Amino acid sequence: MNIGTISMRYARALLKYAMEQGAEDVIYGNMSQLVHTIDKVKELPVLLRAPILSAEERVRLICEVVDGGEVFERFASLIVKEEREELLFFIAHAYMTIYRKAKGVLSVSFTTTKPMSESLRTKVEKLIGEVCGAKVELNNVVDDSIIDGFIYKADSIRVDASVRRQLCDIRNGLVEQNRKLV
Repeated sequence: MNIGTISMRYARALLKYAMEQGAEDVIYGNMSQLVHTIDKVKELPVLLRAPILSAEERVRLICEVVDGGEVFERFASLIVKEEREELLFFIAHAYMTIYRKAKGVLSVSFTTTKPMSESLRTKVEKLIGEVCGAKVELNNVVDDSIIDGFIYKADSIRVDASVRRQLCDIRNGLVEQNRKLV
């Protein structure tokens, strides 16, 4: 079984159906919430495969996790009927990826030492959006191990302007200079 191919097929079909229903944005929110929940509750996919639960209970559980509407409920019913519950996480990621591509949304991870203020977040989103020519979905990751500065990740681009990286560069330069002396 090719998880990527199967997940992408379900995600494409769901996006097409959601667009027909005018619910693609709502489903995107549902999928984002589903990914977040599965990240937090690792046992959820195992629970969804438990033979003690009926098909209706599985569908209800999936819908309650994300507070899904009618379109999401139809999707959950299909997933349970086809016994693809273990692929929910992958389907959700695939949906989010193709949704962003279809809507021209750039997902950006911006790592800082402290949470960004709302005004700074708005300015950064606007700046990145103007430079990239896309709507920006900014995810602020807090990591105090970078000491100061930031790390920007979007698609295949990564800019590490952290003090930690600069200190590593200095250390590596000193080590290299010492190797030449010895």
